Amino acid sequence: MRHQISFVLAVLALLLPVAARADRVTVKGTVLEGKVKSITKTSVVMETVYGAGDIVIATKDIEAIETDVPFHIFHGDDVDSLGPVMGVTPEHVTVQPEAGEPETIAFADIYVSRRDPGPEASVLDRLGVELAYWQGNFDFGFSYINATADSNAVALGAGLMRERGPSRLKLEAAYHRSTSKNQGESTNISIDELYGQIRQEYDLTPRFFAFGSQYAENDGVENLGVRLISRVGFGYKLFTSENAWITLDGGPGYVYERYYGGDTNQYPMIGFGAESDWKLPLLGASWHNRLDWTPSVLSPFGDFLLRGETALLVPLISRLSFKVSLVDVYNNSPADGTQKNSLAALVGLSLGF
Repeated sequence: MRHQISFVLAVLALLLPVAARADRVTVKGTVLEGKVKSITKTSVVMETVYGAGDIVIATKDIEAIETDVPFHIFHGDDVDSLGPVMGVTPEHVTVQPEAGEPETIAFADIYVSRRDPGPEASVLDRLGVELAYWQGNFDFGFSYINATADSNAVALGAGLMRERGPSRLKLEAAYHRSTSKNQGESTNISIDELYGQIRQEYDLTPRFFAFGSQYAENDGVENLGVRLISRVGFGYKLFTSENAWITLDGGPGYVYERYYGGDTNQYPMIGFGAESDWKLPLLGASWHNRLDWTPSVLSPFGDFLLRGETALLVPLISRLSFKVSLVDVYNNSPADGTQKNSLAALVGLSLGF
């Protein structure tokens, strides 16, 4: 009889619903359940089980924390400490490795922390751990109109950034093309531009940084075979917080331009730049801006380039976002027969990791 009762209890235990696993964060005596997405010295971002959207909790207000999945804490000389988080303060985070004693790591030594996505995760989710120091995106936009006047446009872009300690390496490239055609007429190309940039930054102090960059561009509409802009200099972090930052930079450089037909233009210059990034409270959107002015040393109001870009990203699903951007380039000494100013409005999707 005892064996029969034990068997029935075992079957009932298997049939009963299993409580969903969840991370737990205790704030001012209240236990919140959900999914801890990120942990920094100032805040913990959590998606709760009580409703849609994320909440940001100040680290100093957290009394206890317990995650049901491991976190990768990259620190020191490329050390990856892996284990569920069991404690956090503004000074350090504590994880419980699979074997051994709990490990407490100071935030001052931490480069990045990543939630382990699990063995069934997608390739993009795994990249967040396997390429822990890298962030990336791939952008795509396309439009097509078939009417009295046919038109189509395509925009492709990619970006990578590696940040480890005081060093940041940024890589980006983009291609924009737009055409239109009236019935009975030849195709008109309004945008045909390919450009890319590599930029290295290194923090000298919490506010000051040094940088070097190389920019390259080809523009068929502007009859530009190649434009090369080489720059070095220093920058200053005017403002920085968890949700926004603004930087200013400047330094000497050199501009070389070669147009179709063989004409060239080159000059030493002093470049000035400004950049900002904002995390907006609405829909988890982010807003990025960049402005560069590169006047000639010999003729600052004769030979100069002014380039501005602004982009808004709104998350859709998983790692996919809606992206709209404006890129404006003003060349005060363009090729014969071309306009000084070009403006492109781009709408599409951005896939990030």
